[in-house]
Amino acid sequence: MTKDEALRGAEIIVEAYAKQPWHEEWSIQNAISRIDEMITTPMCLAVAAFDADHIIGFAFGLPHTSVTGRGIHVAEIAILPQHQRNGIGSRLLNHLEEEARTLGYVHVWLVSRSTGGIAEYYKSNHYQHHEKLCVYSKKLE
Repeated sequence: MTKDEALRGAEIIVEAYAKQPWHEEWSIQNAISRIDEMITTPMCLAVAAFDADHIIGFAFGLPHTSVTGRGIHVAEIAILPQHQRNGIGSRLLNHLEEEARTLGYVHVWLVSRSTGGIAEYYKSNHYQHHEKLCVYSKKLE
């Protein structure tokens, strides 16, 4: 995926996350910033799906070494709503995993919703809910 193609992915973030189950209102500028953060991370892995010459989905993996070794954090995966539920996301995850494996990474992880359709989607792609971990956040004011 080229940098220009990746930046066009910002529109996918805006569209995809506005729909169920997220209902998030991303500004195009925040989406561009998010894409830029990922593509400028050293050793970023990026895969995309296209319909003709138009990007319709993407997945970004960022390196993350832990006690278990070199891993990839799936930082973002998004598919245009009209192309969802056609196996594109699963193919992108598989491609990202293959790339990571080729580069010597030993695990992949992500943060997402713990219940509902999203959780079932990741389980169907052989991801397991980690019982010992959860996400903590704090708003900086």
